[in-house]
Amino acid sequence: MALSKFNLFIEDVLFNTLTGYAIKLNLWEIEKLRKGIVPEHLKDIIEEGFSAADEDLDEEIDKFLRKPVLEPTLVLTYNCNFDCIYCFQKGFRKNVSVSDKVIRGFVNYIRKNERGRKVRITYFGGEPLLQLRKIEEISRELSDLKYSFSVVTNGSLLTRKIAERLIPLGLTYAQITLDGPKEVHDERRFFVRGKGSFDVIVKNLKEVQDLIKVVLRINIDVKNLTEIEELLDELKREGINKVRLDPHLVHSNMFRNEWWDFTISSKAEGDVLVKFWETARKYGFEVPHDVFRLGFCVAYSNEDIVVDPEGNIYPCWAFTGNPLYVKGKLEEDGSVKVTNKSLWWKVKIEDKCKSCPYLPLCMGGCKFLSSINGDDCKREAYEKVVRLIRLVMD
Repeated sequence: MALSKFNLFIEDVLFNTLTGYAIKLNLWEIEKLRKGIVPEHLKDIIEEGFSAADEDLDEEIDKFLRKPVLEPTLVLTYNCNFDCIYCFQKGFRKNVSVSDKVIRGFVNYIRKNERGRKVRITYFGGEPLLQLRKIEEISRELSDLKYSFSVVTNGSLLTRKIAERLIPLGLTYAQITLDGPKEVHDERRFFVRGKGSFDVIVKNLKEVQDLIKVVLRINIDVKNLTEIEELLDELKREGINKVRLDPHLVHSNMFRNEWWDFTISSKAEGDVLVKFWETARKYGFEVPHDVFRLGFCVAYSNEDIVVDPEGNIYPCWAFTGNPLYVKGKLEEDGSVKVTNKSLWWKVKIEDKCKSCPYLPLCMGGCKFLSSINGDDCKREAYEKVVRLIRLVMD
């Protein structure tokens, strides 16, 4: 039996980056497997999740592109009640919210493409909860489908009352951002008139964490890196312990470069993430399993369109508002007019990546960052991060 090239030996754990399988073994079993010898009592489990028989990457890509769920995104408005110092949309922000015409086109697009599958919409902004009635309108319109939705929100408007109002319509989770303890966060993410937002977000988190799944995003750069542990300690003291943490190491951004000069170097990323998750676990937060799963980007799933209030279609959230990255136009009948063929990206694995055991975790990296830097290789970081699999298995 040939062993998979995506197998990693992490002390007493065997982990496969393609299947996501992990198994704790005795040291003598590890030594046998390192030599390509499969002990008789392990043959079934090795064949199922750690052998070369099922490592057809093209098949995995095909599965991704034939997903059992349609996941489009609608930018409801470019308006926002925050004036975050690093907002990538700031240079493109318009006083515009989604029109009835675009809503009809979005609903029609979903009906043309759902094909009996689940539909999970992400509502984005600006601040999407400024358009609460539009969320309700669309949700009722699609209530006959297998429909649910999430919101990417700054958290200031997601009170318990609003959550209870939206849950019957399909709200399942929200992404909310805190960038550090109060004094750090309030210098970065504040209301349009300058007032800090930390206290109101923490209050809302405490009220909704029992009602819906909350992904708590933490943007990390060199300016707030040393304060992250203080934030985790504060969350624990406030009883905010049911959220799923999402550390985001900010990358260079050609649209808002004056802030992103403070990015963490690629060589330090692995160490930063390992320390983050070890610290998070110390404060009672779980290391989520999907840290170690397939790394497909939404930009490769061309049916999961990202539509803005004017009907423009973008490769992913990070481009919204920028006219240079409009790849199509959503028509009122739900059809898509392609305006820039070069932005309808396809999964393409470079030859230099095909033998890398970490390939399933990144799938060649971010297409956008690759176009700027030549590649987006994160192998050095993954070599360190995958060692955290032992924390998940304890």
